[in-house]
Parts: sequence; structure tokens; C-alpha cells
Amino acid sequence: MFGKLKLHPEDEILDVSAGTGLLAEMILQKDGPFRRFVLNDPSEGMLAKAKYLLRHHTKEIEFTGHFSEDLPFDDSAFSQIICLNSFHYYVDQPSAIKHFSRMLKPGGTLWILDWNRVGLFVIANKFIDLLSPENINSRTLNETKILCQNHGFVIKDEEAWRYRFWNFFFLECKLES
Repeated sequence: MFGKLKLHPEDEILDVSAGTGLLAEMILQKDGPFRRFVLNDPSEGMLAKAKYLLRHHTKEIEFTGHFSEDLPFDDSAFSQIICLNSFHYYVDQPSAIKHFSRMLKPGGTLWILDWNRVGLFVIANKFIDLLSPENINSRTLNETKILCQNHGFVIKDEEAWRYRFWNFFFLECKLES
């Protein structure tokens, strides 16, 4: 994801599921500071790790702890939204994409990198879903593209690849102006 992002100092960025803040740390080292940078994660434990990791950037970052379907931000609040390796956890993915399109400024970009439910990964995904206490709803690249297009996004870039038995996809989606 880091190599694909195209960010600018005037951006207002939301990392929807920021986890421990590793991507944010890399972004701040390369491209920061930004007009606004919000790290969100519904897991208190993950957010605590992110706050500790980024403790020297507290003036540059806002931290929030909401589920993706219930983000409280205003319409057109962000120019960039990042969704890294978390989309499969979202219980109501269409609602999340709808919220992302609402929160993005016209012409803004949604970046998604997630599991790609294709090939033998379909079997692995079933085992993960059975063994995990969390919601697991991975989609194919094509399913995710259609979902994004149905909510006003134009696909600008896409990629699918495999790492061991894991399959992944990447999407760069622009919100139509």
C-alpha cells in the first residue's frame, strides 16, 4: 500500500482501520505533515499501540475509535481514505463504502488493500472464518470493484497477487466529481 499511495501535504487523510499505526508512521516520515491526518481503529488495544508508536506526532494526528460503518465525520471531510487489510472485518461492507463516499470530497481517493477470495484461498478463508471470533467476509477483487462503482467510484488502478496461500488485491478508487 505504501508504495501505491499518492499523498500531498494539503491532504486531509482518514486511515479507517489504522491498527498499530505502522503505515501512518511510514507516511509521516515520507510525506508528512498533512493538513489533517485521522487514525481510526475500533480496537482499543490497537489504537493504544498506535498512540504509543506515534507519541511524537500528537499535534499532527487525531485518533478515533469507531467502527467503519459508524464513522462520525462530516460530508466531504477527507481528500484521501485508506483501508488497509481490514475490509474483510467489516460487517456491513456496502454501508462502509457508502460512508466512505459520503466522507470523501469530490475527486477524492479511496485506497483499499485486502484479502482476495479466489483460488485455494476460498478454502483457507472458510477455515479462518470458522476459527476466528471476529467477522470475516473477504471478497474478490471484482466484487469489491462493483461495490465501489455502485457508490460513485471510478477504478483508477487495480492489482491482484498471491503470497504463499494468501491472495490479495489493491484498488485505487476516485470519487466522481
